[in-house]
Amino acid sequence: MARRRDGKFANLRTKVLWTALFFLCFMIGRNIPIPLLHGTATHNGTVNAQLLDIANIATGANFFSPSLFSLGLGPWMGAAILWRFLFIGKIARDRNIPEESVNRARYAVMAVLAIVQSISLMARYEIEPLPWGPFSGRVNAEILIVVIFSAGAAIVAWLANLNDEFGLGGITMFILYQIIITALRNLETLPDVTSSAAYERVLWFVIVACVCVVLIGIFLGNAELRLHVNKISIDNGYIGVSYLPIKLNPAGASPIMYALSLVAIPQYFVHAAGAVIPGAESGADRFLSIWGFSNPIGFTVYLLLLFALTIFFGLFTVDPKQTAKRMKDAGDYLDHVLPGEPTRRYIRRRVVMLSVLSGLFLVIFTGLPLYFMGAYPRLQYLLTAPGTLMILLGLLWMLHEEISDTLIGTRYVFSFTAPARKAVARSTSYPPGTTRRAAGIRRTAPGSEPPRPRNPMTS
Repeated sequence: MARRRDGKFANLRTKVLWTALFFLCFMIGRNIPIPLLHGTATHNGTVNAQLLDIANIATGANFFSPSLFSLGLGPWMGAAILWRFLFIGKIARDRNIPEESVNRARYAVMAVLAIVQSISLMARYEIEPLPWGPFSGRVNAEILIVVIFSAGAAIVAWLANLNDEFGLGGITMFILYQIIITALRNLETLPDVTSSAAYERVLWFVIVACVCVVLIGIFLGNAELRLHVNKISIDNGYIGVSYLPIKLNPAGASPIMYALSLVAIPQYFVHAAGAVIPGAESGADRFLSIWGFSNPIGFTVYLLLLFALTIFFGLFTVDPKQTAKRMKDAGDYLDHVLPGEPTRRYIRRRVVMLSVLSGLFLVIFTGLPLYFMGAYPRLQYLLTAPGTLMILLGLLWMLHEEISDTLIGTRYVFSFTAPARKAVARSTSYPPGTTRRAAGIRRTAPGSEPPRPRNPMTS
């Protein structure tokens, strides 16, 4: 959360102003054209346009027209998920590697992905030769374009980190913008697509899936499993009770975004290799035809990734090991569960159970509609509507919680000056019309509240 220089938490207006500044820079960068790159995106055999356009929504990218920020957060998200998925971060912590070295290695992974995605995106357009440089005119132009694309991706990641520190919403604001822009652009094509009677059955399936996503998604965003925590001198009928909250959907919408990114990463590498290596274009075409959602293999891989990442992010968000260790150090324990390792296994079982149910929900209502993409390619954006709605609900819910935390944080004075102590002493009641629950206060003693679960989008 953003802080002021005097140590107080920044108010909502300050964070909104910072976000507006970063967002303005992002919008300006999205409208800066790339020199030496002309024409419109091609849809030949070497490009799986369906997968690129879906990843366009999940990463805040802009593959419709080349610009400085066309890659969006794709390289940053890909590097983040690869880093955690391969457990490189855990290995680095066990070896006591300095945090700066870990960050440099993570940024190096992001740079490699940015270069590969730049080559893949560049191959979709016509390139004007560059007369000056150490190589031929076309090679000089390609090097310059890749450098510009990669620099733009680094700037977007920098703006997202600044917005996470000083502004409101973190990286979610950039992804929300792309979702809204893409939805508005696709609304123009809906009358032509839905006019055929052959699509009626698929449309009804998509509508039912969207309704279920909205209704259940809203319920899962607010519902939580509460595990009673016994605390010495706190848990009694006069002071209150304490509990460990676990969301019924611990991972949120992150599995959808990261699954799309992971499915798109092999496509970027293969497409870039087909564009750079002579004679590899036909092999790249065969791989991309199999890896797409219109093929059973690519579709099955995406569903498996979606389900596995739901469990992975659920465990990452709650972190049963650290939670059990913190409870043991504080002398806290769950009902009928011994502290330490038994507590870790108990919390892990609960998180895995909820994550499995969430994974099945995501697979059925957001993954299965993509099965019809091969038979109805013109309905691509309608078939991805349930997943897009789930991402939108998840991002909006995260934004709502951050705004609530900001409003609560600014009600307290963190200074130890005499006027501040008097102000705290006078603050014995809540604002008119505000209940303890509305103010975000649970019935626990000060300092006994467990820390907020980690956010996989920003951690």
